[in-house]
Amino acid sequence: MGWYQALYEGNGRGEGPPGPRPKGLRLLGDILRWHWWTLVKANILFWLFCLPLVTIPAALKALSRVCVLLLRGEPLDLWPDWWGAFRQGFARATAAGALMGVMLGGAGFGVAFYGRGMAESGLLAAPALILLVLAAILVMSLFSLFPLLEFSELGLGEAVRSALLLVMVRLPQNLAVLAVLAVLAAAYVLAYPYSTFVLAAIALSLFWLIACFAAWPGLERYVFHISEEKTEE
Repeated sequence: MGWYQALYEGNGRGEGPPGPRPKGLRLLGDILRWHWWTLVKANILFWLFCLPLVTIPAALKALSRVCVLLLRGEPLDLWPDWWGAFRQGFARATAAGALMGVMLGGAGFGVAFYGRGMAESGLLAAPALILLVLAAILVMSLFSLFPLLEFSELGLGEAVRSALLLVMVRLPQNLAVLAVLAVLAAAYVLAYPYSTFVLAAIALSLFWLIACFAAWPGLERYVFHISEEKTEE
């Protein structure tokens, strides 16, 4: 009975206690406490919608909507919000994913190519390191890119440019999220195969919630100018 109430009436699904919403890391804890079941369902939806592979960017865009609405404390109806975000702007999200995939693939190939040659010539370490840094920047840009694609009307080129600029503007926050990704990946490898259940249940939506948590303040300030409007008022 206690499990049933926690799942359907209390934590994980219901609204949090009345009063002002917490800020900072406490906000993440609050979302995990009251909306963990939503994150589980979003994680499952993400896996299902990624099955055709070509739909991964649109699914990531839909997951961005779910995470940002949770962070902003706005009403969320999971399936309508997910399906609407997945369907609208599908071509733009797919094009963005293809572009970033090609660039990441090229950077990764370059790192592997020059890495193999480092044994014969230490000079090849320089291009390998440059390409590794480029790959890291591209990965960090994804944290802002897909929320941008969902919540703005920017064209593809402008969205990619803005996401890359936000990596530099908010480098400490992006590096922190990248470190979290590295830790989660290492934990998955070390705990395999037992970690497979966690990955399927909640790990991806939890990580993307953290990524949106780090990226959204920068988007509000530098793209949507929400912080400036509040200050003026």
